Amino acid sequence: MASAAYKMEEVGIESFADELKAGTKLLFGQFEILSFLNAGGFGITYIAQDSLQRRVVIKECFPSAFCRRTENLVTARSRQRQEEFRSIVALFMQEALNLSKLNHPNIVKVHQVFQDNETAYMAMDLVDGPDLLETVEGTAPRLTPDEIIVALTKMLDALGYVHAQGFLHRDISPDNILLDRATGEPVLIDFGAARKDVTRKSRALSGLRVVKDGYSPQEFYISGSKQAPCSDLYALAATFCHMISGEAPRTSQERLSAIANREGDPQPPLVGRVKGYPTAFLAAIDKAMSIFPKDRLQSVAEWQAMLRGTDGVAAPVAAKVVSRPPMDESAQARVTTAPLPQVMRPQRALLRAVMVPAAAGALLLAGIMAVPGDLWQRIGVMQDAPAMVFAGGTPPAAEVVSAPFAQQRVVRLPFVGDPQDPTRVMARLPWSPDWIQPGQRIVEVNGAPVQDGASIPALMAAGVDLAQMSEVNVIFGYEDQPGGNIVNKMASLPVVARLQLENGMMFEMESVGTGVRTVVASVPESAADGGLRMGDVLVAYAATGETLGTETALREILLREAANKVATYGFAVQRAEGIAVGSFTLPGVK
Repeated sequence: MASAAYKMEEVGIESFADELKAGTKLLFGQFEILSFLNAGGFGITYIAQDSLQRRVVIKECFPSAFCRRTENLVTARSRQRQEEFRSIVALFMQEALNLSKLNHPNIVKVHQVFQDNETAYMAMDLVDGPDLLETVEGTAPRLTPDEIIVALTKMLDALGYVHAQGFLHRDISPDNILLDRATGEPVLIDFGAARKDVTRKSRALSGLRVVKDGYSPQEFYISGSKQAPCSDLYALAATFCHMISGEAPRTSQERLSAIANREGDPQPPLVGRVKGYPTAFLAAIDKAMSIFPKDRLQSVAEWQAMLRGTDGVAAPVAAKVVSRPPMDESAQARVTTAPLPQVMRPQRALLRAVMVPAAAGALLLAGIMAVPGDLWQRIGVMQDAPAMVFAGGTPPAAEVVSAPFAQQRVVRLPFVGDPQDPTRVMARLPWSPDWIQPGQRIVEVNGAPVQDGASIPALMAAGVDLAQMSEVNVIFGYEDQPGGNIVNKMASLPVVARLQLENGMMFEMESVGTGVRTVVASVPESAADGGLRMGDVLVAYAATGETLGTETALREILLREAANKVATYGFAVQRAEGIAVGSFTLPGVK
């Protein structure tokens, strides 16, 4: 909707063919329609008055492609559309009930959900104030850079809350963010396109696409395309790009076409073009507006971390020392201080749920601590790795340096190989290219045959200084059928730091635009009961609130806590569907 503010002088007296007329009563007279406000693919919005004489906004489920109105009743357009229309009404009711549970100061509040006229309705707060489109177009007071920064910060907090509940908004634009005249707070409205779980039952509703040129990411233009939190982030970034530059963003379809034709991206970045804002603030918007989903900021937490940085780099958080059992003098002598991890803040609701008494946001001074000799084998693998890798500072005592433990940089393998025949693809991974399929046999890597015991990982890294690389292009040759032709495909694979535990748990630290992500790369059956999944991104160590934003953060936590006889480790993790909690147990620690 263009605005949920009550502006009767702007509504006018024009008639909309499908709208309820002023004076219409709903829910046995509890609500009375005052005026039409707006209409879209999902429904019609009205200004109404409740039984206590308060003005509210009423959203009516009216998918015009499927239904029509006879008198006040809403019916399917045809017999063939009846089942689809009923499914849409049922889903509208369910998702309206879910949305009514959202409670955030910067999100419009849904007060009541009900059925009438053979369709469904929701009653929401009426926010008195202009929308952001009016401010940028000059029909409402313009916002200063400081006010825009504050508004974006609050919208990020609100959107993070929405995503944490499992929702995507899917319709963020300047006209769907209002500025409350009474409080000055920005308020996110119009959740008519919001979706929680897309199932077969909801195909009809998900097919009603909401596309707003300039604000919708390219995946919104394709029915049935994969949508994720980064889709909402693109729309939010485009909204504030318009606010900052004063120019409507180029459509994602126009950008995609230009890039495909090798003409370059017609959407100029804000960094270097706009003054008066912190560089990190503009850089985060530019990154969130990347045309391809994989290149964007993937979560609100990543965006918030980038905002706290300087010139696009996340800033460290002030350290806090957490009480631990005292170490003896020999142990103290073996402690070395490493740089603080970069911040990737989990959403606040998550931190409240997973942290033990340590204060939210606190960060331990990370150190590499000596542990009993047998624990080195349990915490670290890569026995054939070259040398110990330390994040910084002075290496520990000689007996620790000589321990068989290292964190090795490798090229991430894009599939699971058969243990009996590593050349055979046994399974796909979350990051596997589309062409990777189980059963394929890899016969060449970068033109070199995979034979005589040659290691695919070794061939992938051959001739490359992995210490200087963050990504490597690898050409794989596979047989299109047993004994058939060789098909060559190239994959751009990240260079990661890999840490593997004795129980088979494997973690990979990958450099991204906002720092380093620690990803769960392998979960053996023996560790599956801890709830961690392959592809989970470790965000924070639950016991202390430490974030995992460096290549060495996880290793340092394990070494320190193992010295204190901690066996089980719980972490807040980021998944495609939102924030979760998982854990694993370090074998042999008592």
